[in-house]
Amino acid sequence: MTKSAQSPIDKAVALLQRWQEVENAGVAQTTQIISKTQNPLVKLLMEIIRHDSIMHHRVQQFMIESMTTRTITLTPEELAEVWTLIEEHIRLEKETIGLGDELKKVTKLFVQSELLAYLYADESKHDMLLERLEQFKRKLYPYA
Repeated sequence: MTKSAQSPIDKAVALLQRWQEVENAGVAQTTQIISKTQNPLVKLLMEIIRHDSIMHHRVQQFMIESMTTRTITLTPEELAEVWTLIEEHIRLEKETIGLGDELKKVTKLFVQSELLAYLYADESKHDMLLERLEQFKRKLYPYA
C-alpha cells in the first residue's frame, strides 16, 4: 500500500510509532543530561521530563494496541468494583488542587513558584483524567 493509500488507522499507528521513537530519544537525552549535571534543579526537571516521556510511550503503545490487536472495553461491573476507591481518589485530587491554590498565595520565590505551577498543572491533569472516567461511568449508567 502506498503512503497516500494508507488507511487512517495505519497512518495513526505509523505516526504513533514515530512519536515513540522521539520519546525514546528524549528519555536517552534526559538521562544523559542527568548524568552530566550536578545542579539539583536541572536534575529534577530532567527526571520529571524523563518520567513523562516514559509514560507517553506507554500511552502511545496502548493506543497502538487498541487500534491493531486489542479491543478496549469497560463494563459497568469492572467500574463498580473500584468506583468507591476512585471517588476517594477524586477527593484527594481536589484537596491537592486546594492546597496548590493556598500555596500560590504564599509562594513568592521564582523557582518555587515555577515548580508549584508544574505541580498544579499536573494535579489539574489528574483531575481532568478522573472527570473523563466519571464521563465513562455516566455513559455506562445513563440513569444513575
